[in-house]
Amino acid sequence: MIASTDFSRSLSQIFTNPVFREVAQSGTSDYILTKIKKYQHQLLAEPGLPVRKVIENAYGYLGRNYRNEYVYKNTIINNILLGRHSVNTATLLNELKVGGSIADTVIINGTSTVYEIKTELDNPAKLEKQLDDYRKAFVKVYLVTHYSLTERYLSLIKDKPVGLLSLSGRFNLTSVKPASEDYNGLDTDIMMKTLRKDEYCAVIKGYFGCLPEVSTIRFFSECLRLAKEIEPRTLHEMMLTQLKKRVPCDSQSLASTTIPREIKHICLCIDPSRAEYNNLANFLNHNI
Repeated sequence: MIASTDFSRSLSQIFTNPVFREVAQSGTSDYILTKIKKYQHQLLAEPGLPVRKVIENAYGYLGRNYRNEYVYKNTIINNILLGRHSVNTATLLNELKVGGSIADTVIINGTSTVYEIKTELDNPAKLEKQLDDYRKAFVKVYLVTHYSLTERYLSLIKDKPVGLLSLSGRFNLTSVKPASEDYNGLDTDIMMKTLRKDEYCAVIKGYFGCLPEVSTIRFFSECLRLAKEIEPRTLHEMMLTQLKKRVPCDSQSLASTTIPREIKHICLCIDPSRAEYNNLANFLNHNI
């Protein structure tokens, strides 16, 4: 296939949550089938080939020629969540608000690790603030970038406890610099604001035995005041306990080979039911 920016962008639009949410709900996608017909030659989409194989070809092309953020996020879920850990013991959170930044990916298992992605299409202008924000709520932070950019980003984090992973053209992640656990930057305000209301209520009630009896408008500020009486490392552990409960509707289907590696991250985001996973599998196994 010949690389072109317009073709690459058009192809990348297949790998979006709304497109596959439609498949999960209806069992088909005119959008995907139209793309396959339009790019039949480029995608080697011979008649009788299952949609799954065409999706695999499209994703392989993006991995070689147009490594957008989705390719990185999907590699993290395949290589780290499903490869190194397990959906039974670890939880992956996508685009989590942490302070004034949005963490691309957070994995909670025995500890907490943020993965901040910088593709070849990105610039590092906001990187320092992002890394500082993440270290206020999580103890390990990794920067993930393409192998051709490792020296550039290594120079920006050499004096920080932040680690660096490089992505190869074959969807492998290599450790260039290991991350160090750092509890010194934990910030009670940021950790509490990372949690939803039911989660920070569980933290306060779990530690103090009851919730503050104050007006709605004062409730969070009073919970925050109480949280500041908790040692930050203990609060961090209690925060992780709550975040780990944000599990997918059907973890086993997400981890199974029924769903191809190419759309694992999409499935994590759209969180299909068992019936919707069946719709996805049937569509992907359909021959064009």
